[in-house]
Amino acid sequence: MTDLSLGRLANDQTAPQDYAAADIDPHAVIGAEIIIEQLHKFYGSVKVLEDLDLHIQPGEFLAIVGRSGCGKSTLLRLIADLEKQSYGEIKFKSARHIREGITADDIRVMFQDPRLLPWRSIEQNVQLGLPKDQHANASSMLEKVGLKEKAGLWPSQLSGGQRQRTALARALSHKPRILLLDEPLGALDALTRLDMQNLIEKLWTEQGFTAILVTHDVSEAVQLADRIILLDKGHIAKEFRVNLPRPRQKGIQFAELEQQVLNAVLAT
Repeated sequence: MTDLSLGRLANDQTAPQDYAAADIDPHAVIGAEIIIEQLHKFYGSVKVLEDLDLHIQPGEFLAIVGRSGCGKSTLLRLIADLEKQSYGEIKFKSARHIREGITADDIRVMFQDPRLLPWRSIEQNVQLGLPKDQHANASSMLEKVGLKEKAGLWPSQLSGGQRQRTALARALSHKPRILLLDEPLGALDALTRLDMQNLIEKLWTEQGFTAILVTHDVSEAVQLADRIILLDKGHIAKEFRVNLPRPRQKGIQFAELEQQVLNAVLAT
């Protein structure tokens, strides 16, 4: 396979190497491959995304960074089909079955606001959209995020971190191929944020979905991602491969990469 983003970044030393199809273990991931070609998005005369090419591997954890207004959340919304592109293509492939299509049910989004229904219990919120014969998925996910004992409570009885854990459980109870994370940890305190980062990474490792994280926190991007892309004025300005072993420790290599990404963001 050819990484469609490399043509734009051929001279960038941080650009990732091509993957071969043989490198993808179809039994190791359920995540979908995402191929974005010549993507444009306009709001009237305002260009938000312009001629954007991006290839995301099955089961990859991609982080998107950049200044406010650079198009990060818009790109996520287009992938989720919450908005329509002005033109260009977004294509999906299943890692397990190359000919199998990806539907809206295979994509889940987690926002900064957990968007829980206040008149439903935690367990009922996680069950939303699941057929009755899959309600066990909700109970299982609540246990995995450490909220089994809170299942009967109302959202108002939970802390901010617990509400985000509920939102994560709701998204993953559907066993998605793609999880889109639009700054879901932005409103949390530092310690709760670290706990949530560890939980997201653990569940991503276990379930093998493709994850795309939009964040303003460069450290968070380095902590979680396999690859980081920097958006600037609707284009991919730079890419960084995160070749650090998991679970990641904040040592010298981590700090150096974090500074490289931060410097690139500040230069835009």
